[in-house]
Amino acid sequence: MKLRQFPILLVVAMLVALPMSVGAISSTSYQINPEAGFLAPATDGYANTSDMLESTSYQMQGGLDAFAGNPTSSSYDNESGGTFQFYCNDGFIDPGESCDGSNLDSQNCASQGFDSGTLSCSSTCTFDTSSCETAGAGGGGGGGAPASAPSTPEIDESLEGLEFTYASPILLFGEMDEDTDSLEINGETEDVELVDDDSWQASIALSYGLNSFEIEAFDGNKDSGELTYEIYRRLIGDLNEDDSVNDYDLSKLVGLWGDDDREGDFNDDGTVDDYDFSMMVARWGTSV
Repeated sequence: MKLRQFPILLVVAMLVALPMSVGAISSTSYQINPEAGFLAPATDGYANTSDMLESTSYQMQGGLDAFAGNPTSSSYDNESGGTFQFYCNDGFIDPGESCDGSNLDSQNCASQGFDSGTLSCSSTCTFDTSSCETAGAGGGGGGGAPASAPSTPEIDESLEGLEFTYASPILLFGEMDEDTDSLEINGETEDVELVDDDSWQASIALSYGLNSFEIEAFDGNKDSGELTYEIYRRLIGDLNEDDSVNDYDLSKLVGLWGDDDREGDFNDDGTVDDYDFSMMVARWGTSV
């Protein structure tokens, strides 16, 4: 009995001593992992020496011995050996690689900060942006940094201290970077006009109360920082900004009589006079 068991034990010992391949052979539908334990049943989804992988187009059976060389065909490229795990130019993006061959991981010149061109992969599995272009700057020049974003637009100083107005609409205007292609106010380009290379204007309708505007410049897919501008629209006759016209406003108007103060100058003619008083009377008792 002992003599009959000896050959079986010797065979098992020889199998365990044989070298095994390192690294998994994989695709979207299968994976063979030599380190998962070739002598164990294939209950974990991996193949062992007794398993056969089959489809309508191939049949593969696992083996314990590492195969030599680099067998290839028109549809696969396998490499094996005691030190093999990942390598560049195998068509797969492995850890530490940005790309591999024609596999660019869905990236393009725009995702790398350029306006146009063709992104490629170098022989070291890193992005090659030499054929990417920035608008007006020619070729990418071997992967140079893309052009900077435009400067944050400015609003004219005459509007900066204008805390309130009785008018609607109001003309907003100011300066911008010469590289600006478009300018948005609260995410919209409607009614915004680029007057020349470095100035802009927009006629904006104001609501009663506080109006806030986010102004942003764009150059291609690059955007500036946001400029925030706020202005309060008052009801004509509402000098104390409580959204109604009453005797409190009248008392303030009397104190400004004959002056050029904007608070009492409703018709914006430079003088607080009877014209402004008549405009207040026409709105007496109203509120917003």
